[in-house]
Amino acid sequence: MTFTRRDRDRRLTVRLLVVATGLVLAGCSYRGTSTELYQPSPTLAVADDRGETIYRRDCAWCHGSEGGGTARGPSVIEGLNGPASIDFYVSTGRMPLNDPSEPAEPSGPSYTPSEIRDIVRYTTTLGAAGPEIPEVHPEEGAIGLGAELYQENCAACHSTTAVGGVLAAESDALARSRIAPGLQEVGSRQITEAMLIGPGTMPVFGAESFDEEDYNSIVAYVEYLQDPDDNGGAPLGHTGPVTEGAVGWIVGLGATLFLIRWIGTRVGEE
Repeated sequence: MTFTRRDRDRRLTVRLLVVATGLVLAGCSYRGTSTELYQPSPTLAVADDRGETIYRRDCAWCHGSEGGGTARGPSVIEGLNGPASIDFYVSTGRMPLNDPSEPAEPSGPSYTPSEIRDIVRYTTTLGAAGPEIPEVHPEEGAIGLGAELYQENCAACHSTTAVGGVLAAESDALARSRIAPGLQEVGSRQITEAMLIGPGTMPVFGAESFDEEDYNSIVAYVEYLQDPDDNGGAPLGHTGPVTEGAVGWIVGLGATLFLIRWIGTRVGEE
């Protein structure tokens, strides 16, 4: 069978239409299933205030241009949100998030200290009236008082040695956000800020709970836990008396059995 030139042109046109239709359908399918993630606008105007520029670029998509919150993130100007709250979340690396569905976990900060101060100052202009950034003086606190207050109010979650603890057994992202973090790398200001604002599931320990001496004493004790003397021997990860007792039983019982075996062998040889 032979084809005329008109037939060949018609077949080529049909094939091109089929390919074009497939590409359009594939594009519609991708658009319908893609996830909307935050991408800063490359054309965003730079404000005169550096804090405003950073907020509009990295924060406003979730928290709103006026700080009142959106479906993707809560308000940063209501309740206990304020200078201490903003400084805590940003300086500990919990914010900003690449994806609003991620849990806010501590990591290295994304900004320099001066940039963080600018962000805090700008959010204050939006009406954030929560606690101010505290001035902490652990050298004025009493470690004995701090130990007592820490054991009564903090150790149940952060452990007696400040290594942290798990508050939920599940392994999903929400459960990971319920982990009480360790305090070995946390600064004195962030420790006090956390008590003032109660991040996550942590209760708030405000002025009705502690006074300035209490805050200073708790921070002094946590700083001691960050670098304890360990006069009793090996620290064993500072995980507490259970580990120490287990090692004592294993090593002590093992040494006792070895000694009994050795004495029995010597007696048998004689």
